[in-house]
Amino acid sequence: MWCFPNDKTAPIITAEAQLNSSHRDHCALQLPETAILFFMSRGVDYLCAHYAARELPEPFPCFLNRRPVWELEDDPICFLDGGRGSPQACDTVETLAALGVKRLIAVGMFGAFDPRISIGEIIAPEKAFVEEGTSLHYYASIEYAAPDDRLLKLTALRARVNTYPIVTTDAVYRQTFYKEQLWREKGAVGVDMETSAVFSVSRYLGFEGVGLLMAS
Repeated sequence: MWCFPNDKTAPIITAEAQLNSSHRDHCALQLPETAILFFMSRGVDYLCAHYAARELPEPFPCFLNRRPVWELEDDPICFLDGGRGSPQACDTVETLAALGVKRLIAVGMFGAFDPRISIGEIIAPEKAFVEEGTSLHYYASIEYAAPDDRLLKLTALRARVNTYPIVTTDAVYRQTFYKEQLWREKGAVGVDMETSAVFSVSRYLGFEGVGLLMAS
């Protein structure tokens, strides 16, 4: 736990300050209120290849690994690569909030360990148990993070997918058989590296957030 209830001091670095840093040009990006974040390779390439989209003239001004951002020409939606792992994911979410985005859809992959899940199946996580450290800088105590209820129901209905709990972890080489059994007992069907952090920080910032994950 690294979030202290009596800590009323301001962060040394904020997304808002990063946008207007004297070490870079002023950010002129104007983004729509809905964003799609891809936490998997080729997601951005797929949208660019199958939908009319334009790359915005300025890179996405996050703190870690600035990257291109696109906007659909026929819908008020922007999309970009969200990074890899919880720290980059939350850097992206914080920056989106600073740019006025209100809701996001996180798209990625998860490692399935439940026989109910078929390889290639897409799910909408109904909760993500927290085994990553980023969320613990936002909440003094948090067992799991959940998506926006309304957006989860809408997404599951329109995408025709099932909802299940998952686990998010930082330590890809510490998914032991012992821990996996504990995850199964909680009802989790798989594991990823970003979802709980995206959900927890989205709620902290007042975002509507939801996820769609493909089983691998």
